[in-house]
Amino acid sequence: MTTPTVTTEMLHAFVDGHLSDADRARVEAHLATHPEQAAEVADWIAQNDALRSLFPAPDQAIPLPEIPEAANNPRAPWRMVAASVAMLGIGVALGWAGRGQVPVDPAPLDVAGLVQEAMVAHAVYSADPHRPVEVAASEEALLIRWLSNRVGEQLSAPDLRANGFDLVGGRLLAVAEGPAAQFMYQNADGVRITLFAVRSDNSMMAEFQFRQNGSTNSFYWQDDHLRYAIIGDLPRNDLAEIATRVYNTLI
Repeated sequence: MTTPTVTTEMLHAFVDGHLSDADRARVEAHLATHPEQAAEVADWIAQNDALRSLFPAPDQAIPLPEIPEAANNPRAPWRMVAASVAMLGIGVALGWAGRGQVPVDPAPLDVAGLVQEAMVAHAVYSADPHRPVEVAASEEALLIRWLSNRVGEQLSAPDLRANGFDLVGGRLLAVAEGPAAQFMYQNADGVRITLFAVRSDNSMMAEFQFRQNGSTNSFYWQDDHLRYAIIGDLPRNDLAEIATRVYNTLI
């Protein structure tokens, strides 16, 4: 008798705690003999741990199954992969909420939603050890041309080597404001920061605004055509120095 295939959908259901006892046991046995897939789900855990640092979990946590022995972490709890989608949804909702309001000064709410989206994207992708970017720094010219075309403005990836950070690459994001670019950098200690850029219809210049969420700090500003956010788990002064370098490079 042929053993039924364990699909990606089943792995997600397993992480969400939505499988029957029999199916859960089958998935656990499958992961025990497929270390690559076990490692992939462990990557999901790392991403969701990063999200948990931005968004504290509810008081009553849902009990979830444990990682099988083959994953080299037999007692670590599985995290809900759906949480990443939910958190990204919160960012998009906040962005649209900002656009739907018509207060005398709509900027604060709009900025809050935009920075929220940038911080969630940073949490998700900076924690990914295998696929943090879509296009690597080795193809920087292609990366910049592609993201510039999609965002609708000429972009660049500032050189941050003087601050100890090398370009890893970048990816395209979908946010409430439209297509956005994310450039990722990493230092010798493995710390990653991201530069977020999205086209702006607001021609008003804006000074630096600082925001903090747990250990994650960010600086936001905008110019005539683009809105930017630089994000990382760095001390405020260190991130401010990088933000200033980015700003001076881009003007």
